[in-house]
Amino acid sequence: MVSREPSLELGRNRVCLLGGVTMNILSGRTFLHVVSCGLFLLLMAPRMSFGQVSEIESLKTLVRDMQQQLQKALSRIDQLEKEKTADSAKLGQVEKSVQAVQSAPSILNPAIGLVLDGTVEHLGKAGSNFNFRSVELGLMASVDPYARMYGFFTGSNQGVEVEEAAAITTSLPWNLTAKGGRFFADFGRFPKFHVHELPFVNEPLSIDRMVGGESQADGAEVNYLFPTPFFLRATFGGYNKIGADNEQVDNLKPRSASRFTYLGRLHTYFDLTDNHSIDLGTSLAYTPSVRLPGDPSGGDRILNGVDLTYRYQPLASTLYQGFTWGSEFYANSQRFPIDDVVAKRQQSYGGYTYAELRLNRNWSTGFLFDYAPIVDNPSQRTLSYSPFVTWNLSEFNRLRFQYSYLSNNFSADKALNGNQFFLQWTTAIGAHTHGFRDR
Repeated sequence: MVSREPSLELGRNRVCLLGGVTMNILSGRTFLHVVSCGLFLLLMAPRMSFGQVSEIESLKTLVRDMQQQLQKALSRIDQLEKEKTADSAKLGQVEKSVQAVQSAPSILNPAIGLVLDGTVEHLGKAGSNFNFRSVELGLMASVDPYARMYGFFTGSNQGVEVEEAAAITTSLPWNLTAKGGRFFADFGRFPKFHVHELPFVNEPLSIDRMVGGESQADGAEVNYLFPTPFFLRATFGGYNKIGADNEQVDNLKPRSASRFTYLGRLHTYFDLTDNHSIDLGTSLAYTPSVRLPGDPSGGDRILNGVDLTYRYQPLASTLYQGFTWGSEFYANSQRFPIDDVVAKRQQSYGGYTYAELRLNRNWSTGFLFDYAPIVDNPSQRTLSYSPFVTWNLSEFNRLRFQYSYLSNNFSADKALNGNQFFLQWTTAIGAHTHGFRDR
């Protein structure tokens, strides 16, 4: 007798329950598939688990390495911060040493330049002349990190002179600059230009009569640059006198403080637009006491000046094209002796205006008008009208032609009257500059 286990019929398959364990009795082919899948799962499961564990261990190792590197970087930062405190004390000394090294070549080899300026002139009824106006030797160099020095020595048919020789500080605090020696005082605009630097042939006669020619002065000067968004500078100075041709004061004679000339000037420059700019300045030169015959106390002199320069410099064009219009106005108040007995205060007013058009790199043209009174007799004056043409062969070689017509309301010298013609030739070699004259 054969015993039979409980079973269930499921289609063609029979499921038997043996000892509480369910067994699926399948057909032959289905049974082989089931066995294969089971063996695959049993073999792959350990490998997948092992791969996940290995990846986690790698990430942990990477994090540990990054933590070690970060700790090293933080330690290095702490070390550098400690070193920075010690190095900052040495930084100032290093900068001064670098400046000294940079200036060393110019100390031993100063920049040297030479300018030759001459004219062929026809002065109306006075006749014609070849005029050797000047040869100017310039020397410039840094003294040390705290100062620089320059000098200009001029020779002409009137002799040789020291035109300028001055020292300028370069390291004063609070935006201050000091200058001492013989130099052109900071009065006006063109009075402190050398004649060969002017945009026309001759210095305006109003400068010669009212300022005393170029504003040459023996003394000291201090400049202060205001911390403003635009350029604004104040100048204060004290001198024996102002004016190379000013004969009212003698440079060689000692004097009291009341007989020095004191200067105050305020100068600004700003851009109206990208193409238009304005240069504006006002100057005051005051001498408390000027010697007068028969008057021991003398009399004071007040010379005021206002200068205005407008520039048009198109950005779309080259730097050699543009337009400049400039003017200066002077007012002089001073007592002058009459018959060497009585002193009378005279008020005189004069000045000039000019315009220059730069056509290209080589050519420019312009016109100058000048009103020049005689300061001790303001009713007598000279008017001059001067068109001019300039040909710049190069930056170091220039020819200029100028016609002038002078009109006087008094009997003037023949050389200061009527039609005049000038042909100027100016050449330069070496490093010759008087500063940034034309912005």
